[in-house]
Amino acid sequence: MMRHVLVVSLVAAAVGLLASGAWAGEPLVVKAGDGKFIPAAASEWAPAGEGAFRFVLKSGLSAQAVAKELAPKLTPVQVEAPDDMTLVFRLAGLAEAELLARLSTLQLGGDAAMGDALAALGDLGSAGAPAMGDLSSAGSIRASKGFELPGSGDRKDSKANLVGEVIGLEPCQPMPLLHLKVVAAPAEGEHQAAFRVGATVAVRGYYKLTEDRKLDTGDERTQINLKAKDIKLGDRVYGKPFSREGDEWILETIEKQ
Repeated sequence: MMRHVLVVSLVAAAVGLLASGAWAGEPLVVKAGDGKFIPAAASEWAPAGEGAFRFVLKSGLSAQAVAKELAPKLTPVQVEAPDDMTLVFRLAGLAEAELLARLSTLQLGGDAAMGDALAALGDLGSAGAPAMGDLSSAGSIRASKGFELPGSGDRKDSKANLVGEVIGLEPCQPMPLLHLKVVAAPAEGEHQAAFRVGATVAVRGYYKLTEDRKLDTGDERTQINLKAKDIKLGDRVYGKPFSREGDEWILETIEKQ
């Protein structure tokens, strides 16, 4: 399954480059006239622990391809792509202003990226990947992962859920960090192998930021996850793992069982 998703992401990225070159020459962030950094190829970013920052890419980009391009240019900063839409930059003592300044000077794409895209397309046939006629699946996978929120019943019954008992709380902003004892591990999904019953994990809910770095309270996932402030020790909660930031797991939504 993970191989199929990765192949679909490569196809989406390659087709986007070949068809429009939409992100060629654009950095993740740009510096505005007032000296503040604003999103460009990235849609948002936020701290992800000490010396780490998480960036969400705009639709049509491949996090794996961007990470591959940026990693050698940002040494010794570590560049990770935990999923097809997310980048995590990590280095002990890394300051946000320093990272943004460096990223604003690094334009994405160009001849090298185009070559990678063509190579990826050329390799698909031998990898048992979907043919060009299957490209419609690429948009649906990316959209469902990034933007579509299942109904409350579908969220609760999802086999991709992590279920845990709250055994610790850290009052972070904008929502708490929860320490869970795993009661039920995901039965499916790309992160199912990362959890086991009885283990202890730290989780928090996903939240979205506006372009001026304020909490987007109009985002439905963010609205649900802000209610995590009402969760208490002993509560049992569930949610679908979305990505990992250091020792913390991000759940698409966190809700009481």
